[in-house]
Amino acid sequence: MIKKLSRLTSLTETEINIFIFVVAMLCIGIGIKYFTSSQELKSKKFSYAKEDSLFAYFNGLELDTAAAESESLFPNEKPFIAKNTEQLPYAKKTFSGTLNLNKASLDQLTTLPGIGNKTAEQILAYRNRVGTIKSLDELLNVKGIGEKKISKLKSFLTLK
Repeated sequence: MIKKLSRLTSLTETEINIFIFVVAMLCIGIGIKYFTSSQELKSKKFSYAKEDSLFAYFNGLELDTAAAESESLFPNEKPFIAKNTEQLPYAKKTFSGTLNLNKASLDQLTTLPGIGNKTAEQILAYRNRVGTIKSLDELLNVKGIGEKKISKLKSFLTLK
């Protein structure tokens, strides 16, 4: 068949093989582009407005609702901005007040900003190892706690 095409088109067999290869790759590329674009459309149907507002709420930021609405694929959907944590039953309750670091339980430590279960367990392990924590700077010895985290926690922690 390639020899017949070669005679009809005055191209060599190698040129015809290259032409067939290029056409095949073009078809494969179009198929891949079509498949990935249909997947992108499916993923764009999800609105991140609720997650964006939760991020803004827990970081003390105000969400730009005009920008969020202009970017939304759902023009009637308004971003969800929580006024208090009672509206967020699945959200982590945050601690208000001060907490004695030497007497705090695992549950109490996890209410502190930036402290999850693993870090709270490491704080308790450190406290059990050294006994009484005498300075907040000792928390630098706990894996996962650095200067920034200590500066965030200073207003929430006491040692007495």
